[in-house]
Amino acid sequence: MIRVPIVLLLLLPLLPGQGFSQRRSSLDEVETLIAQGRIHRAREVLEDWWDEQGPRVSRIDRQRSLWFRARLTVDPSMAELDLRRLVLEFPGGTFSDDALLRLAQNADLQGDLRQAHGHFSALVRGYPSSPYGPVAEAWLRDRGPEVDALGPEPMAEVEPPQEQAPLAGRGGVAVQLGAFRNLDGARSLAGRLRAAGFEPRLVRVGGDGLIRVRVGRFGTRDAAESLLRDLDRAGFDATVARDAQSEERIG
Repeated sequence: MIRVPIVLLLLLPLLPGQGFSQRRSSLDEVETLIAQGRIHRAREVLEDWWDEQGPRVSRIDRQRSLWFRARLTVDPSMAELDLRRLVLEFPGGTFSDDALLRLAQNADLQGDLRQAHGHFSALVRGYPSSPYGPVAEAWLRDRGPEVDALGPEPMAEVEPPQEQAPLAGRGGVAVQLGAFRNLDGARSLAGRLRAAGFEPRLVRVGGDGLIRVRVGRFGTRDAAESLLRDLDRAGFDATVARDAQSEERIG
C-alpha cells in the first residue's frame, strides 16, 4: 500500500468545482462581507452562489440565501418578494419572523396600515417567542384603533374581460426576475431563462441605471399569474412589475 505524505496531499491542487469555488462563493463569505460593510462585494458573491447552486440547495441554505438577497438587493420589489417567500415557504423558519417584521415596517412606512396590521398580527400569532414580539405588540396596541377605524377593506374592482385582451402582450405589467448593476449578471440570468424555455428581455426603467431581466407583457396582474407559477415550478424567483410601459429595451 502506497502512503502519500500528508504534506503532499495538502499541496495537491483542487479540482474544478471542488472546495475553492464553494469557499469563494459560500454563504458564510456573504455573511462576513455584510458584517464588514462590503455590501457591493457581498452582492457579487451572492450572485455567484445563486449561479453555481441554482435550485439544487438545501432547505436551510435556501432560507439563508433568500434572507441575504432581500437585504442586499437594490430593487424594493425583489426584496419584498424574497421576504414573502421566507414567510410563506418556510413558516417557523430561522428568518421568517424577521421577514414578517420587515414586511410590516415597510407597509407602515408606505402608509398601508391594513397590511402592516396583518404582518404584525401574524408575527405575534405565529412566533410567540420571537424577540420582535414586543415591537409587534406595541404597534398593534398603538395603531390598532386606527386600523379599526378604517372599517372593512373595500373590495377590489373587477376589470371587464373585454378590456384585458387588447392589452395582453403590450400592457404595463411584466414579470421581473432580477435587477443588476452589471450587464454580465443580467445576461447570465437571461441565459438560464432561455435554457429553461422562456423568452427574457433586458430593459432599463427610470434613471437608476439598473438592468432588469423581465419576461412577458400583460394588461393585468391576474393575467401574469400563470407565468409566475411556471417560473416558480422551473426554480426561478419572480415578481410583478407595473412599469412595463416605461421600459427601454437593451437586449
